[in-house]
Amino acid sequence: MGRGMDAQHSRNAVPYSRGYVRWAIGLVFVVSMLNVVDRTIVALLVPGIQADLGLSDIQLGLLLGPSFSVVHFLAVVPLAWLADRTVRRNVIAVGLFVWSLMTMLGGVAQSFFQLFATRMGVGIGEAAGSPPAVSLLSDTAPESQRARALSAVTIGALAGIGAGMLIGGYVSEHYGWRTALVVVGAPGIAVSFLVRFTLREPPRRQAASADPVTAARHLFRFPSFSWMAAATCLGGVGSLGRSLWEPTFLYRVYDFSGIEVGAWYFVINALPAAAGAYLGSALSDRLSERDPRWALRICAIGNGAAFPFVAAFLLWPESHALSVAGISVPVAFGFSAVGSVFSGFFSPPTGAVAQSLARPDMRAMAHAFWTMLMTLVGMGLGPFLVGALSESLGQDYGANSIRYALLIVSVTLPLSSLLFLRAARSLREDLARFAGEGSR
Repeated sequence: MGRGMDAQHSRNAVPYSRGYVRWAIGLVFVVSMLNVVDRTIVALLVPGIQADLGLSDIQLGLLLGPSFSVVHFLAVVPLAWLADRTVRRNVIAVGLFVWSLMTMLGGVAQSFFQLFATRMGVGIGEAAGSPPAVSLLSDTAPESQRARALSAVTIGALAGIGAGMLIGGYVSEHYGWRTALVVVGAPGIAVSFLVRFTLREPPRRQAASADPVTAARHLFRFPSFSWMAAATCLGGVGSLGRSLWEPTFLYRVYDFSGIEVGAWYFVINALPAAAGAYLGSALSDRLSERDPRWALRICAIGNGAAFPFVAAFLLWPESHALSVAGISVPVAFGFSAVGSVFSGFFSPPTGAVAQSLARPDMRAMAHAFWTMLMTLVGMGLGPFLVGALSESLGQDYGANSIRYALLIVSVTLPLSSLLFLRAARSLREDLARFAGEGSR
């Protein structure tokens, strides 16, 4: 995070060519994109799945969240521990193969429980994706570029949401939700072989030896990490609850087709959020050179600023529209785009902070704890809360119940902003303490 750490890293950096580093970042970007395509595609397929299998909003909330998040939570730490001790490239490749196959199998599910089981398989496979990828990039790219390198994971994830919505919207509209699952799952099989045979395993600057308990004790003894973890949980509830239910909001409130939902979701959510992730990482890298606390202040600014725009998007009358290049664009969509830019701020800097407080032998584990919190609390609780609230409000508000359910859950965004500010207060001292211990 600071110049001293950069200098020390430069003495120990792996001498990879600039071209290879770009290839590694690009391939991790693709892996991250496929990870999130397969994870979130169900959000776009809700109407078809609900009609075909006869599911309630609560059951849909379980499919969108807990079916994936609970097993992902249970698997991510053991697999991160494995990645810290073995060849990370191989862990990523096997995980990618598994989650892609399980996504495709979802296309033949005949009941809620069968589809739930395939989503659990996706959760197990994807637990082997992000933590070892972050660890591998952290040992490949210079520390001065770490947040931007790690933004490949976040931007890839956001691009995956957009790609899944565009491709899934078209395929589901013309060929049905089952075919859509097969189509988005298939590319991962091929990419898993690219990962296995083209990525290099960078030398670790310290022998891998940390177990999950040791890593947890190391990280959570820093107040900044503990407060950041709490902020990440709250922010994840609001951001993931909105992201996974917004397609359904567009279906129900705007009466869009699958293709329209996929296209508009890409324009007003996924693309702006990807831009926000890059902007947040760039601001974090630049401002943290002067004061490392800015990494978490950027997160606070992003989530705090996102909420009023998200609220305006949800509450603005859908009949209000402007003509842009001959296309009728609802005014509310502009608020969604701006809110998505701000909500994209917090992910790359938090990942970079976690890596900066972790010893080299626990880099994958550090990201695993961060991912675990986002997955179990953010993805597990956020979509379920939206589904449960929507169903409970449905009798009084009809199709608009999803509007108010999303608004209620989005209140977690400004609350997380306060926790990020609290985390920032102790970050500089925690980094100095870590550096003074000679851990790096």
